Formats: sequence, C-alpha cells, structure tokens
Amino acid sequence: MKYLKNALLVLIFLPSMSYAQFTMHNFTVTDVHGQVHRLYEDYLDKNKVVVVKFFFTTCPPCIANAPYFQQKYVDYGEGNGDVEFFHITTIPTDYDADVLAYENQYQQTMKGISVDGGARPIALEFKDGTYGSWYGTPTFIVIAPNRTLHYPVQFSQLDAQIAIARTEKNTSATTFSLSLNTPGYTLTDGHVKFYLQSQTNPSQKIEITKDAQGQYSFTYPSTAFPEMEEPEVTMESIGPAASKIVTAADLVAIQKHILLLASFQEDYQKAAADINSDNKITAADLSGLRKVILLLNTEFPNHTASYKSLPATQPINPSNTNIQFTIVKTGNVN
Repeated sequence: MKYLKNALLVLIFLPSMSYAQFTMHNFTVTDVHGQVHRLYEDYLDKNKVVVVKFFFTTCPPCIANAPYFQQKYVDYGEGNGDVEFFHITTIPTDYDADVLAYENQYQQTMKGISVDGGARPIALEFKDGTYGSWYGTPTFIVIAPNRTLHYPVQFSQLDAQIAIARTEKNTSATTFSLSLNTPGYTLTDGHVKFYLQSQTNPSQKIEITKDAQGQYSFTYPSTAFPEMEEPEVTMESIGPAASKIVTAADLVAIQKHILLLASFQEDYQKAAADINSDNKITAADLSGLRKVILLLNTEFPNHTASYKSLPATQPINPSNTNIQFTIVKTGNVN
C-alpha cells in the first residue's frame, strides 16, 4: 500500500505530456551570427519542421543536455533537410556574446537566439502560460509545417514528435525553384530580376529572391507570396546593353545568318540577334548592335531589353515545381 501511495504521488507531480492543439504564432528573430529567421516564411511555409530548445547559458541541465541536442541537430541534417533546430534563451541577461560563448564552449551549431535577437517575447509566451504550463529549462517544442505546436515535449520523445510533425504538412503551399540556362555566358548578379505576378492584375507583383543556397525559390501560397489570380513567373531585365561578352564576332555571326551563309539553329540565337524586337533579323539589327558595341548608344533600338527570357513567362503549376528559363543576352549569339 505504501508503494502504491508513492507511485500515485509521482504520477500527480509528473507533468502531463498531452498536447493541446495550439497554433504557433509567427515570429522573426536574428541569430547570434546576424542571420534573420522568419518562422512561417523561411520554414513552415516550406514544409519544414522546427525544433526549439528553451535554455539559458548557466542552466546546469541545459548544459548537460547540450551534446545530445547537438547530436540530434546533426542527425537531422544540420538544417539542410526538412527539420531546423533553434535554441532560444529564456532569461533577460543572455546577450549575443553570452550565447556565442555558450555555443563555443559546448560546441552548439544550431541557430542561437539571444535577448539581442528577439528571444524574450517568445520565451515569455511560454513562461506566462499562453501555451500551457511551464516546466522550466530545458524545455523542448516541435512546430509542424501546418503551424501545430507540440508542447511540452520530453527530449526522449523528440524523434517521435518530429515524425508526427512531418506528417502535418502545410498542404496548400508548394515550393518552387527557378532553373536558369544561360547559353554561352555567365549571368551577372543583379542584371535580371524575377517576379511572381498575376496575369489578370499585373500590379500584383512580388519579387522572387535567392535563398541561402543562392537559388531563386518561393513558396506559394504563403505569407510572403499570398494567393493571386493566374500567377506566373516573369523576368525583368535591368542590366546594361553593352557587355564584354557581346563583340564583333557576334556581328559577323549575325551577318552570316542574314546572308544565309550560316543560319542560326537555336531559338536563343534568333532571340539574341533580334536587336530591335521586330521579330526579324536584318541589317537594322546589325546597325543597332554595332552602335551599342561602339558605345555610341547606351540602349538597344525600340527599348529592346538587355536580357530576354525564353519563354517570356511561366505559369506556376504544383505538378512542375522546377520552373525553367533560358536567359538570353541580347546580341550574344555565339
């Protein structure tokens, strides 16, 4: 009977590990290395699971757990897979320098968020009971792509909760990437821009930027790219007309095409040779290109863009997440 009473007392004081269905709010934080992270836009909208460890730098159990949490981070791909890890301080005196020192001492390489980076408001929402009882540090949470919060999570249950969260997809969102073919040259950064734009309302236009891996990508629909009618990807040319890659050799090649001595076989060559955008290749194109090469003109005739995309636009389709463009430098036919 005494054993039964003791067992009941243990059960009474153990925290309940049932999960209320809370939706995790969006947040933006800056890690101790200066990188900005947006929960929805950078992770959940891309169907990534987010794991957070709440800690502070002088917390003995947090320190004891540090090598095991680091190993979890490594096991799940160190942020390169579909799970991202953060550790967020819970006290107002852990600044960037403190968290950096902690990371260096205990070899923590996941995203570290200090008071300087916006940790305080996030930690307070858990400590004040917004998402249920607070059990001290370390505390672990798992956030699913559909915004469902798994809390509290014991460290021993992280794998199981991550597995569940992976099934809780943001089913309405699809991540698209752009693949660019640049025949005969290397595209200079900043010479073109890409946009997601509504076909029926061109003023609804959002720039697509490169991600951390240098890849043009976007998730639609999402916080950053809200729903629009008939969305398509378009390109804008902002680079100069004159370029070192366009030379007299291109003039010779265009002349041979006009004289039927060596006709262009590739669509990109024909697009590049149409200097005045009249859908023909004639002596007028030679004249317009020559003036740009000689720096007599700073623009091509008829406001022809310095770069053209083939095709001009691409409608988005969830069944084709790799959107391909050939980017042509006007005048570059070789």
